[in-house]
Parts: sequence; C-alpha cells; structure tokens
Amino acid sequence: MLLTVGVALLWQAIAAGVDSGVTLGGPTLAPIVVTGLWVMVALWYLLDAVRKRATAAGAPATVAWRTPVFLLAALIVYAIVLKYTVVGYVLSTAVFVLVSARLLSTRPIRAVIVRDLVTAVGLSLGIYLVFTRLLGIVLPAGVLPL
Repeated sequence: MLLTVGVALLWQAIAAGVDSGVTLGGPTLAPIVVTGLWVMVALWYLLDAVRKRATAAGAPATVAWRTPVFLLAALIVYAIVLKYTVVGYVLSTAVFVLVSARLLSTRPIRAVIVRDLVTAVGLSLGIYLVFTRLLGIVLPAGVLPL
C-alpha cells in the first residue's frame, strides 16, 4: 500500500513539475524528492518483508494491522483538520505528532510524555517558523497569534 500510494504521489509530483518547470530553487523539486524517497523506503520495506517471509517459510505470518490503521486514520484526520478548520498548523501538527508518538511507542506514557510534548511543540513550531519566516511559504496560523 505504501509503495502504491508513493508511486501515485510521485507521478503527480513529476507531472506538476513538468507543467511548471523543475528548478533547484523552485517549489516543485521538494515534492519530487520527498515522494521519491518515500518510494525508495516503501520498496525497501517490501523487499525486507519478502526476505523475512522467505527465511521463515515454515512459520505462519501474523500481521499487526492496528498501528498502521490508526496511523492512517490519524493522518486523514490531521489533513481534514488542516484543510477545513481554523485550528492551524502548529496546534494540529503538535497533536498529530503526539498521537503518532503514542501509537508507535511501547513505553508507558508516564515515561515519555514530557519528551513527546517537547518534541511535538518544538517540531511543529520550528517547522512553522522556518517555512513562514525563512522560506516565505504560507501555513495556516490558526488560533495562535504567530
């Protein structure tokens, strides 16, 4: 699924780049690079899974779908909140990072909550400031006076 979505997004990024011209400083290069890396990582995961399955041919494979499904749901909710609400980039990204960290963590929440909060707020605020102040790219400010 990751590989299929990645290839589709890479195709769209390349098509958008061809229409507007891909330059080293232009806005179309970043989506091509990011989706290209996505495709490479997805392909690596797929090949690794096939290799592991081949080595454990006798053992029945169990797939843990809970975490990927919840992460996909969180990503969809994050996209909807960014697009259709006034919450803004910083708050919605901080909440998304917190939820993702919780879903991917195996440690008790008490052991990692401070680290996760600092990471979520720092990452979302840092990215917001870099994109809006340094790169001049508009991100939704939302309810925070930034």
